[in-house]
Amino acid sequence: MKNAQNYLYAKDAETLQVPYADYTALMKKVEEAQCLQQVKATVLADLQKFVEDAPVATRNTPPVAPVAPVELKAEPKMTVSADPVEALKTEKISVEFTSETPEVPKAAEPVMIRTEISDVPPVKKDIIGHFNKLDESGRLLNVFKQYYTCLNENCGGTVRVTMKDGFCSLWNYDEWEEFAFVDIFENLLRITIDPRYTEALKSLNLCEAPRLISSRRNVVSVQVDGLNNIVLETLAKAFAEVGMQIK
Repeated sequence: MKNAQNYLYAKDAETLQVPYADYTALMKKVEEAQCLQQVKATVLADLQKFVEDAPVATRNTPPVAPVAPVELKAEPKMTVSADPVEALKTEKISVEFTSETPEVPKAAEPVMIRTEISDVPPVKKDIIGHFNKLDESGRLLNVFKQYYTCLNENCGGTVRVTMKDGFCSLWNYDEWEEFAFVDIFENLLRITIDPRYTEALKSLNLCEAPRLISSRRNVVSVQVDGLNNIVLETLAKAFAEVGMQIK
């Protein structure tokens, strides 16, 4: 058989089926048809997904008539001070309404905020040790701390305490002047202060003043066993009147 390489034979028998060139051309057509089928399937799948994902309003939904915008006749106008410090001073926010706005109930009056010193200067360790040495129970140290804290919260300034020669000196920190002295005498807290306040303290337990202090300045002393309002008010007054003491 001539040109046998140009013909396709059956595998099991020497039977001529189709020319080899025709067979290869036919297979190319088959491959092209398969590619077209894949492209068609891909396009159909994309179209199906697009239809499924489309919003409901775009599928057979009649158009909706546009809604006219609602006109707001009046809005509250708020005026706030541009200066935050000034706003804190007044503690008020001015609110104005136009004549077309319905009347609203009046707001409650602003509450005045009491200014307090949240960070009380700590009592130093040497002062705590001195008190604990003379009173191991710690009771008088707690009484002193109560006076110290209350003065810092109510005097409108900073109170500091230092110790020298066995006495605690209470200072007006802003003016840096002493206004009272504190120590322990006969198992009680002894507070020494300018004699101009003797009249305010006369109902309490007046006692002998420390010699070391009385030798330098004119003073009067009172003994306390706890937090006393009269003594606290007198100390606060002495704090505010530093520089007016009798020398």
